[in-house]
Amino acid sequence: MNNVNISNITITGENVLWDLSSTTATLAGTAEFLDMADTPYESEYPEANFAMKFTQTGGATNYSLFSLMSSLFVEVAQEVGTPNATSFINYRTTLVFPFTYNMSYSDIYQKENQDEKAITNTYDGYGSLITNDSTFDNVVRTYKVDNGETYVDWWRTSPLVPIFQASGDGFILWELTSVTTGEREMQSNLIFQMYPNPATNRLNIINKELISKIEIINMAGQLQFITTQSSIDVAMLSTGAYFVKAFSEKGTYSQIFIKQ
Repeated sequence: MNNVNISNITITGENVLWDLSSTTATLAGTAEFLDMADTPYESEYPEANFAMKFTQTGGATNYSLFSLMSSLFVEVAQEVGTPNATSFINYRTTLVFPFTYNMSYSDIYQKENQDEKAITNTYDGYGSLITNDSTFDNVVRTYKVDNGETYVDWWRTSPLVPIFQASGDGFILWELTSVTTGEREMQSNLIFQMYPNPATNRLNIINKELISKIEIINMAGQLQFITTQSSIDVAMLSTGAYFVKAFSEKGTYSQIFIKQ
């Protein structure tokens, strides 16, 4: 990538505009999000339910495999399909849910035949990201230190997919050939669906299980209100992103909605 505005991408905070519109990129490959049933590795990795397929410009492919749960997004294996394929004895946590602004978490993970390593991830900003051909709203920025190496990632929140990464190795701008499957897989792990999203006045909840209550939480982690209604009045909320946290006998489940 050329002409990356370094001073701009180091900005953290609320409602940030990260502008990469003058950046040019050389396509190194594409990333596709798949159900495990759409990969050759479903039976070999039964603990995984979500895959990222990377296809290099030259045609070579490899997979990173994940388990996407209601409260965790963990990596199960990487570089699958190559001689360097590695499984995690102790899975590496990619994200936790809910993950609120200024929140950090730490984890210890271990790959097979390797020592334990530490990872810390901090949610340090949200806003919009502009590339030379697209604008992404409701973007989350995370700052990650993985075994001493630093990575900064920008994520779309609906569906949950990476957009851009900056690290000591350079920059990656993801070209996503498919995100529909990823969205479906994430929804299947939750006990409720919601519409419309974004919402202006009312947010409607379709629950798959009995929900005892719903909390609306802003990106700073502050509780806005609690309700037991399936049609929620959100007109009084300020514009921005919010967590919808539902409580049931099976646990708590969170999704993000956008208030317009």
